[in-house]
Amino acid sequence: MHHHFITELLGIKDTHVDVWDIREEENYFIAELFTKQRKQKCPFCGERTKRMHGYRWQSVQGPAFTTKEIHISLRKRRYICTSCHHTFYERLQMIQRYQRCMASVQTTAMMHAAISSFRTAALVTGVTESRVLRWFDQKELTSRKVLPRVIAIDEFKGDADGKRFQLNVVDVENRRIIDILPDRKVETMEEYLKSCDTGKVEIVVMDLSRSFKQAIRKALGNPLIIADRFHFMRQVYWAFDEVRREVQKGLPKKDRIRMKRSKKLLWKSWIACSDNQKKKIQQLLEIDTRLKEAYDLKHALDMWFKESDEYSVAAGLEACLKKLKASTLDGFHRVAGTFKRWRQEILQSFMYPYNNGYIEGVNNTIKVLKRLSYGIKNFERMRKKILWQQEVKLVLK
Repeated sequence: MHHHFITELLGIKDTHVDVWDIREEENYFIAELFTKQRKQKCPFCGERTKRMHGYRWQSVQGPAFTTKEIHISLRKRRYICTSCHHTFYERLQMIQRYQRCMASVQTTAMMHAAISSFRTAALVTGVTESRVLRWFDQKELTSRKVLPRVIAIDEFKGDADGKRFQLNVVDVENRRIIDILPDRKVETMEEYLKSCDTGKVEIVVMDLSRSFKQAIRKALGNPLIIADRFHFMRQVYWAFDEVRREVQKGLPKKDRIRMKRSKKLLWKSWIACSDNQKKKIQQLLEIDTRLKEAYDLKHALDMWFKESDEYSVAAGLEACLKKLKASTLDGFHRVAGTFKRWRQEILQSFMYPYNNGYIEGVNNTIKVLKRLSYGIKNFERMRKKILWQQEVKLVLK
């Protein structure tokens, strides 16, 4: 029972491995293990044999407990095949071929590497950082080659392999990362999409990127494209803030500070403001007619966005475009141009329940992963870490 507890504690699954002796030194434990004789399959001819050829003591690094490591000394058996006369060592689950530490240590290191930095994984498992990196680089991960019905694409700042931005492709309905691309170039997206089975793809969700749209059209033909709601409404708030900053520059110091500190209040939806906040907004709008005009346009577009449905959205958009066209503000003229170019994609965002919410959350997770690792400059390593983290999280759910 005592020996069985030790093998369980060490994570040894081989039933023919037993404990010879275990003792404690000042800074570590020493466990001496041995294997029992049993029939082995010859890796050369496939025949089974129990004939012994010799023994060998192998030093194996075990898992770390509290502040002490476990050093394992394993007495391995070498067999000789009675058919082909080749000699070979027995195979064990507890240690992989050509390795000098237990498989459980490697598994633990890979689990920690998924949710933290490689250095942290090395410290927790008691191995070197270079060994963890070597294990991780040798790990093979396969990405999906059959794309689902609804996909979303978005860029994120990865700073890998000398390229500032990388591209994320996700399955919107099942909320899964499909793959990470090395850059956001049209050629890269086209090449990736053509390498996949895109027969099932019907809907693509994206921001207002012309290059994304161009690549999708070239590779997929004419799928239904949905413009992400956050990205097209962001244009309105940017135009409004451009006017606020222009007005702010011409104000005395006291009013300039007040205007700067009121940015969030002016961005807030009018219907969500309290009576006191509405009074403050009205006082600010009296400062300059340009600011009041910009606020009225922002409010009109905000109400259209919040109150429209798939039946009323087109008429509401046309009414808003007329107001934007009649405006004297250049920023809102640009908004009108953007809305006209992406009119169909914007309307479809009200007709289908898909957006870039999940992919933006994934991008935030990638930022945290990068921060924990103080940046990952190798693209393949970063891609593999993102996909591996997803696999580990699915298992731990």
